Amino acid sequence: MPGHLAQSGALTGSVARLVENARTSIMCSTFNFQRSSVLWKALGDASKRPELTVRVYLDTGAADTEPHEWSPTTQEVADHLRPATVLRTRTFDGTLVRNHAKFLIIDHRFLLVTSANFSKSAEWNNVELGVHVDNANLAEAIENEMRNAETSLYEVVGPTSVGP
Repeated sequence: MPGHLAQSGALTGSVARLVENARTSIMCSTFNFQRSSVLWKALGDASKRPELTVRVYLDTGAADTEPHEWSPTTQEVADHLRPATVLRTRTFDGTLVRNHAKFLIIDHRFLLVTSANFSKSAEWNNVELGVHVDNANLAEAIENEMRNAETSLYEVVGPTSVGP
Protein backbone atom coordinates (compact mmCIF):
# COMPACT_ATOMS: atom_id res chain seq x y z
CA MET A 1 0.00 0.00 0.00
CA PRO A 2 1.19 3.54 -0.11
CA GLY A 3 4.36 3.49 2.00
CA HIS A 4 3.26 6.03 4.60
CA LEU A 5 0.26 3.80 5.44
CA ALA A 6 2.08 0.46 5.69
CA GLN A 7 2.36 -0.77 9.26
CA SER A 8 4.29 -4.02 8.77
CA GLY A 9 6.25 -5.99 6.24
CA ALA A 10 8.15 -4.89 3.17
CA LEU A 11 6.68 -2.72 0.46
CA THR A 12 6.15 -4.13 -3.03
CA GLY A 13 8.83 -1.74 -4.31
CA SER A 14 11.43 -3.51 -2.16
CA VAL A 15 11.18 -6.64 -4.33
CA ALA A 16 14.05 -5.28 -6.44
CA ARG A 17 16.42 -6.06 -3.55
CA LEU A 18 15.55 -9.76 -3.83
CA VAL A 19 16.51 -9.68 -7.51
CA GLU A 20 19.68 -7.67 -6.91
CA ASN A 21 20.83 -10.17 -4.26
CA ALA A 22 20.30 -13.25 -6.45
CA ARG A 23 23.37 -15.46 -6.78
CA THR A 24 22.41 -18.23 -9.23
CA SER A 25 18.87 -17.97 -10.58
CA ILE A 26 15.68 -15.97 -10.90
CA MET A 27 12.31 -17.30 -12.01
CA CYS A 28 9.61 -14.67 -12.41
CA SER A 29 5.98 -14.95 -13.43
CA THR A 30 3.73 -11.95 -13.94
CA PHE A 31 0.60 -10.82 -15.73
CA ASN A 32 2.39 -7.75 -17.04
CA PHE A 33 5.30 -5.37 -16.56
CA GLN A 34 5.53 -1.63 -16.65
CA ARG A 35 8.71 0.10 -17.72
CA SER A 36 8.37 2.37 -14.67
CA SER A 37 8.54 -0.59 -12.26
CA VAL A 38 11.63 -0.96 -10.09
CA LEU A 39 11.55 -4.67 -10.96
CA TRP A 40 11.85 -3.83 -14.68
CA LYS A 41 15.25 -2.23 -14.09
CA ALA A 42 16.38 -4.81 -11.53
CA LEU A 43 15.57 -7.76 -13.82
CA GLY A 44 17.22 -5.99 -16.75
CA ASP A 45 20.42 -5.57 -14.74
CA ALA A 46 20.26 -9.11 -13.33
CA SER A 47 19.80 -10.72 -16.75
CA LYS A 48 23.17 -9.29 -17.83
CA ARG A 49 25.01 -11.01 -14.95
CA PRO A 50 26.69 -14.12 -16.40
CA GLU A 51 26.39 -16.12 -13.17
CA LEU A 52 22.58 -15.86 -13.19
CA THR A 53 19.97 -17.75 -15.16
CA VAL A 54 16.79 -15.73 -15.56
CA ARG A 55 13.47 -17.21 -16.69
CA VAL A 56 10.33 -15.09 -17.05
CA TYR A 57 6.71 -16.08 -17.77
CA LEU A 58 4.32 -13.49 -19.24
CA ASP A 59 0.72 -13.18 -20.31
CA THR A 60 0.46 -12.71 -24.09
CA GLY A 61 -2.98 -11.12 -23.88
CA ALA A 62 -1.91 -8.43 -21.44
CA ALA A 63 1.34 -7.62 -23.22
CA ASP A 64 0.62 -8.18 -26.91
CA THR A 65 -3.13 -7.87 -27.48
CA GLU A 66 -3.82 -5.18 -24.87
CA PRO A 67 -0.73 -2.98 -25.37
CA HIS A 68 -0.20 0.31 -23.59
CA GLU A 69 2.57 2.85 -24.01
CA TRP A 70 3.87 2.15 -20.47
CA SER A 71 3.67 -1.64 -20.80
CA PRO A 72 6.17 -3.51 -22.99
CA THR A 73 5.21 -6.29 -25.39
CA THR A 74 6.55 -9.78 -24.82
CA GLN A 75 9.15 -9.12 -27.51
CA GLU A 76 10.23 -5.91 -25.80
CA VAL A 77 10.55 -7.81 -22.52
CA ALA A 78 12.68 -10.47 -24.22
CA ASP A 79 14.88 -7.80 -25.80
CA HIS A 80 15.25 -5.93 -22.49
CA LEU A 81 16.12 -9.10 -20.58
CA ARG A 82 18.40 -10.72 -23.16
CA PRO A 83 19.93 -13.29 -22.65
CA ALA A 84 17.18 -14.39 -20.24
CA THR A 85 14.62 -16.97 -21.31
CA VAL A 86 11.26 -15.25 -21.74
CA LEU A 87 8.12 -17.31 -22.28
CA ARG A 88 4.64 -16.11 -23.16
CA THR A 89 1.30 -17.88 -22.98
CA ARG A 90 -0.11 -19.50 -26.09
CA THR A 91 -3.39 -20.98 -27.23
CA PHE A 92 -4.44 -24.20 -25.50
CA ASP A 93 -7.67 -26.02 -26.35
CA GLY A 94 -8.69 -23.12 -28.60
CA THR A 95 -8.28 -20.39 -25.98
CA LEU A 96 -5.38 -18.08 -25.24
CA VAL A 97 -4.06 -19.04 -21.80
CA ARG A 98 -3.93 -16.24 -19.22
CA ASN A 99 -0.85 -16.10 -17.00
CA HIS A 100 -2.04 -14.48 -13.82
CA ALA A 101 0.53 -16.08 -11.50
CA LYS A 102 2.71 -13.47 -9.83
CA PHE A 103 5.78 -14.79 -8.11
CA LEU A 104 9.55 -14.65 -7.91
CA ILE A 105 11.85 -17.51 -7.02
CA ILE A 106 15.40 -16.53 -6.20
CA ASP A 107 18.27 -19.05 -6.08
CA HIS A 108 15.88 -22.04 -6.09
CA ARG A 109 15.11 -21.16 -2.47
CA PHE A 110 13.43 -17.82 -1.78
CA LEU A 111 9.83 -17.58 -2.94
CA LEU A 112 7.69 -14.44 -3.14
CA VAL A 113 4.05 -14.99 -4.08
CA THR A 114 2.13 -11.74 -4.44
CA SER A 115 -1.09 -10.22 -5.64
CA ALA A 116 0.95 -7.39 -7.17
CA ASN A 117 1.67 -7.02 -10.84
CA PHE A 118 5.17 -5.71 -11.42
CA SER A 119 4.05 -2.17 -12.04
CA LYS A 120 4.59 1.27 -10.56
CA SER A 121 1.01 1.40 -9.29
CA ALA A 122 1.43 -1.91 -7.43
CA GLU A 123 4.71 -0.71 -5.96
CA TRP A 124 3.48 2.70 -4.77
CA ASN A 125 -0.32 3.00 -4.77
CA ASN A 126 -2.16 -0.31 -4.53
CA VAL A 127 -3.03 -2.37 -1.51
CA GLU A 128 -1.28 -5.67 -2.26
CA LEU A 129 -0.50 -8.77 -0.25
CA GLY A 130 2.45 -11.07 -0.66
CA VAL A 131 4.15 -13.89 1.16
CA HIS A 132 7.93 -14.27 1.17
CA VAL A 133 9.26 -17.64 2.34
CA ASP A 134 12.63 -19.35 2.51
CA ASN A 135 11.79 -22.91 1.48
CA ALA A 136 13.90 -24.71 -1.13
CA ASN A 137 11.48 -27.65 -1.42
CA LEU A 138 8.49 -25.42 -2.15
CA ALA A 139 10.51 -23.25 -4.56
CA GLU A 140 11.73 -26.34 -6.44
CA ALA A 141 8.20 -27.77 -6.66
CA ILE A 142 6.90 -24.55 -8.23
CA GLU A 143 9.86 -24.33 -10.62
CA ASN A 144 9.21 -27.92 -11.74
CA GLU A 145 5.48 -27.25 -12.17
CA MET A 146 6.17 -24.24 -14.39
CA ARG A 147 8.76 -26.06 -16.49
CA ASN A 148 6.36 -29.00 -16.94
CA ALA A 149 3.66 -26.60 -18.16
CA GLU A 150 5.94 -24.98 -20.72
CA THR A 151 5.38 -27.40 -23.60
CA SER A 152 1.59 -27.07 -23.37
CA LEU A 153 0.96 -23.52 -22.23
CA TYR A 154 3.95 -21.35 -23.18
CA GLU A 155 6.23 -20.51 -26.07
CA VAL A 156 9.70 -19.00 -25.98
CA VAL A 157 9.95 -15.41 -27.20
CA GLY A 158 12.88 -15.38 -29.60
CA PRO A 159 15.41 -12.62 -30.11
CA THR A 160 14.64 -9.77 -32.46
CA SER A 161 16.46 -10.21 -35.75
CA VAL A 162 19.06 -7.62 -36.47
CA GLY A 163 19.61 -6.82 -40.15
CA PRO A 164 19.67 -9.23 -43.13
